[in-house]
Amino acid sequence: MRLWRTDRKLLQFFVSSAIFRDGLGAIFAWGAVLAAQVYGFSPSEVIYFAVVANLVAGLGTLLAGRLDDRIGPKPVIIAALVSMLIAGVVLMFTSNDKIVFWVIASILCLFVGPVQTASRTYLSRATPAGHEGELFGLYATTGRAAGWISNLLYFAFISWLMVPKAGVWGILLTLAIGLVVMLTVPAKPKVTDLQAT
Repeated sequence: MRLWRTDRKLLQFFVSSAIFRDGLGAIFAWGAVLAAQVYGFSPSEVIYFAVVANLVAGLGTLLAGRLDDRIGPKPVIIAALVSMLIAGVVLMFTSNDKIVFWVIASILCLFVGPVQTASRTYLSRATPAGHEGELFGLYATTGRAAGWISNLLYFAFISWLMVPKAGVWGILLTLAIGLVVMLTVPAKPKVTDLQAT
């Protein structure tokens, strides 16, 4: 792979983003399941929750766009992931109350959009002209390749602790792994010469 020879930090970004994006996807994939199984949401309440979750994520995207312009994409990604981890831990140590879930789940969703958009911004700044299709295609491919991690950890924690809510630990661990890998990625990506050998 050329990136291994030309820009290993960009390759590290691909690995990191693939992992934490899998965690982001799991929040939406399993959020509704948790709402129903753990918090007693009715089918109509689950639908309302899904609508609100997407609206809140969109709002977070708009707010993060301004921050991205001011401080760059990496600080936005780091801050959003840390905020999600904190909110997730709080969720795990609070009662199984619907109001608690609404508040904390909304906070989690608020930071999903910023991570996604800042990740694309980071990649766009690292992509040399004429290689957009190649690198964004790799970005999409690595995301699909890592799509099993959060599900594996989700069910591993449920099997271990024997309660449905324990799956949240698997999602949080996925986000944490992606965060750790992201920490040493340069804040300002260099534009790599992909023709280098």
